[in-house]
Formats: sequence, C-alpha cells, structure tokens
Amino acid sequence: MRCYEFSAAISLDSLRLVEGADPVPGQHDILIRMRAAAFNFRDVAMVRGRYHIGVSPPLVPLSDGAGEVVQVGEAVTRFRIGDLVCPTYLPDWLHGPPRAEHLRRRLGGPTNGVVAELMCVHENEAIRAPRHLSATEAATLPVAAATTWRSLYRLASLRPGETLLIQGSGAISTSALQLAKAGGAHTIVVVRDDRNAVALQALGAHRVLISGNTPDWPRAVRDETNGGVDVAINVAGGNTLTDTVAATKPGGVVHLVGFAAGSTAELDLFEAIRHGTTFYTATAGSREDLESFVRAAEVHLLRPAIARVLPLSRIREGYACLEAGGLLGKIVLTLDF
Repeated sequence: MRCYEFSAAISLDSLRLVEGADPVPGQHDILIRMRAAAFNFRDVAMVRGRYHIGVSPPLVPLSDGAGEVVQVGEAVTRFRIGDLVCPTYLPDWLHGPPRAEHLRRRLGGPTNGVVAELMCVHENEAIRAPRHLSATEAATLPVAAATTWRSLYRLASLRPGETLLIQGSGAISTSALQLAKAGGAHTIVVVRDDRNAVALQALGAHRVLISGNTPDWPRAVRDETNGGVDVAINVAGGNTLTDTVAATKPGGVVHLVGFAAGSTAELDLFEAIRHGTTFYTATAGSREDLESFVRAAEVHLLRPAIARVLPLSRIREGYACLEAGGLLGKIVLTLDF
C-alpha cells in the first residue's frame, strides 16, 4: 500500500510517497480504497506550525476523504462491498455532546489521515456518502459538512425566514449557504472582493457584500435587515469578530468556526454586551451530525462547491492554493496512486 506521509517533520519538505504493508481488517472493520481527499485550513496551519494540537511525524496528512469499501469484516453490519463511504474526522465521536475522549483522535493529525491507497477503520468510524455524489464531491464533506450542520441545526436552530450572515467563500461558508437556502433562511455573504460574487449568488446568496468596497459593512447589513441578522457564521477569527457582532441584531447568535485571519479573536466586549450576543464554538461534529447532513443533502440534492481538482502528484500545489485563499469551496485531490 502506498501513502503520502510527513516523514521527518510536519513540513512540505518532508512530505514523501512511501510504501507499506496493506492493512488487514478485523471482524468489525471495513477496508476502503480511497479515491479522493480534500484540504481544510487546518492542514495549512499544521505545516506552518500554527495548529492548536501538537502533531508529530510520521503522519499521513489530510482529514477529508472518500473511497469504496473493498472488504468487510465478518461482523460488519453497517456497510457492504462497493459502498462509497467517508471516514469520519473524529472517529470516536458518534453522537451527543463532545467529551474529551471524543476529541483526541483526529484524522490528518494527530491520527493518520486519508492520503493513502487503503484505509482500514472500524465500521463505526465511517458514514455512507450521499448517493448522488461522486467520490470527488463526497471527499469534501467530513469536516465542513459536520461543522456546518452542528452549528446551524444542533447548537442553535436556524429557522425558516431568519437571516444568516456568512463570511467568506470556503467550504464551511458555501456549505452553510446551501443548507440555509434549503432550510428557507435569507442569506447575506460578505467577501473581500468580487471574484466569487456571481458564483455565490448562483449557490443561493440573496445578497453579496464586498467588504473592500464597503468598509462599514456591518452598518450596511444592519440597514438592510432592519437592525441586524439573526445568526452569523465567522470563519476567520482574528480581528473580524467585532464586525460580525456589530452586524447581528440584539440577542443574535454568532458561530465561531474558523481561524483563517488568526487564532486569537479580538472582541469589543462593549459591542457584545450591547447586542446581548450568544456565542457558540463548534469543534467539527459527530458522526450523527454528518449523517444528518447526508440526509439533507440527498433530499435537496446539494452538491458541494469545488474550487479545483488536482492529481495527487500536485499535492504541494494544493497546500499553496489553499494558503493563498479566495477560493470558492474545496480543493480536492484525486488519489491516483
């Protein structure tokens, strides 16, 4: 079996294609031939030494992937040979609220990730992919889809007719946009420039605001919504949080789901107090959250936004593209070993 791994250090200079023994499934395990893998911002943070969990080599990278079940253990009941499946990012978190023991193993760091010809996982550690999606599309789901579903419909319920503010155009932002549209919510997307404005409207955005052209965009949001949005998703952290709060109505909800602008979020506490803002932080989601997303995706025929599809040989280019930012959706690798 071949895989990519960080061999001597967590850096792109140390990323190597290596060969090892094929995994052998136990009685409750499934063997997956991986077909595609997708990047998350955490993957870039890791190689830059800015991730919040310590990781060490050797390590197979990336958390998101999809593949075909090619062998099942004798006691397996959840899957059959030929099923298209996604290993779950947090293998030990099946349902309910997160506990410490649920969050220790994370695919792609500190636990081996998905850039491998074969993966062997317990049947509880995977979900069936949406039936209408290809492996390339399904590979985008495990982190972003679970995070988005948990934020919008588990931690706090986004209701039909409410207005959701979304910042950015990455995987979580586009996933939130599609879910909100399917659920009957009004959506406002704020981005730095207009490169993805038309595509975001095609995905269902009712309004796209360009922050580069509208420096006081929170005021523009308040004016347009008669006082502010009901719910906001902040994917950036850093110095963006106060503006997010300022765009919400009194008693509004803000979900903190990313750190693209910095791992420390600056907040004007007076602004938060004046708004009576409720904050939620999602650490991805459980298997149950991801399966809930799958059901919604199948009902509404949701397809994830994909910015680029690259062959595996260009894996380093994938890291560089993600770090450059400004993408609409995910970067996906075809695992053509």
